[in-house]
Amino acid sequence: MTLTLPRLLYILAALALYLLLWPNPVTIFMAACLSCLSLPLYRGLQKKGRLWRKRLETTAGQVRWRKFRVALSSSLPLYTYIATLLFTILIPIATLALLVTPQAAAGFERLRELQANNFQLPPEWVANIQQWRMSLAEYPRMEKMVSDFLQKLDAFFGDAMSLLLSRSMDFLGGTMTVLWTGFLFFTLTVIFTSYARHIRKISGRIFHIPQSMLARFTTAIHRALRGILLGIILVAAAQGILCGIAFAVAGVRQPAFWGLLATLVAPIPVIGTAIVWVPLCLSLWFTGKGMAAVGLALWGVVVVAGVDNVLRPLFLQQGIKAPFFVLIIAILCGMASFGPVGLIAGPVLLAFAIQAVEEGNCTYRHNV
Repeated sequence: MTLTLPRLLYILAALALYLLLWPNPVTIFMAACLSCLSLPLYRGLQKKGRLWRKRLETTAGQVRWRKFRVALSSSLPLYTYIATLLFTILIPIATLALLVTPQAAAGFERLRELQANNFQLPPEWVANIQQWRMSLAEYPRMEKMVSDFLQKLDAFFGDAMSLLLSRSMDFLGGTMTVLWTGFLFFTLTVIFTSYARHIRKISGRIFHIPQSMLARFTTAIHRALRGILLGIILVAAAQGILCGIAFAVAGVRQPAFWGLLATLVAPIPVIGTAIVWVPLCLSLWFTGKGMAAVGLALWGVVVVAGVDNVLRPLFLQQGIKAPFFVLIIAILCGMASFGPVGLIAGPVLLAFAIQAVEEGNCTYRHNV
């Protein structure tokens, strides 16, 4: 295909921007996702700004003040969008910091102690287990089964705690890196949103795709992101809150910290929050708090897992027209390929592929 001069210049511009931002692919992707998700909000603000500007242009008054009000109304939608975005992002972070930071310090210190001890079982666990094994000495088969189970339990506990510690430290990262990444993420989101029409127009000219088709792709990705927001992020937050409440009632130390960790691992399919509450149930059981352990286990299986099994498929399938099993495969493959960001990248790529097939089928039927 022969490249025209405008198309070549568009490609060179895209290449220059890519070389400028290529060290931050995850930040670019997440900013593009948030921009696509919040684009209807910005469009609505622009529509209201145009109506207000028309009213100001027809009102009487000094020409200088009228021009000032018109200029302000033209930039007001962007300022309102930025303020809304800041409020949406900073308020949850500030609330989380105020509630969890005091307990997070103690929780991480405890995890580091466990890591220093190679995640060995606590002494009180060992004492209770030895008493059980002595009572089972008359039943060799039963003792062997219990011994094998305890070995697996020790390995599971160590792997689970190692996963929690590594993921949590990766999530927090260095302070300066987090600040820079957050600033870049926010700035790129605003840029992508304010120049969305230009980006779509140039993309259509580069790939020779009609603007109506690009608009349908944007709508499909927006629906997918909305389903991800409700089905993964908000459901994970709800599960973390439910776990934190249960931990507090059961008498677990630092319940807000463990609830935060439950939120972070909740999106993982199949196991999810069980990585957190199963070891805590065992800790309660082996420290003599049997009723609390049983109650916490029932809460985790019935309530926390029930929220996951009911709400997540409902929200995800509203955003992406695919069976829930296919969505789970997309999430797992996305996590295997891209890491934690695959929780979002997997369903988004699946929605993009489904929309591409639908557009291809429509074009084929139209040409035939």
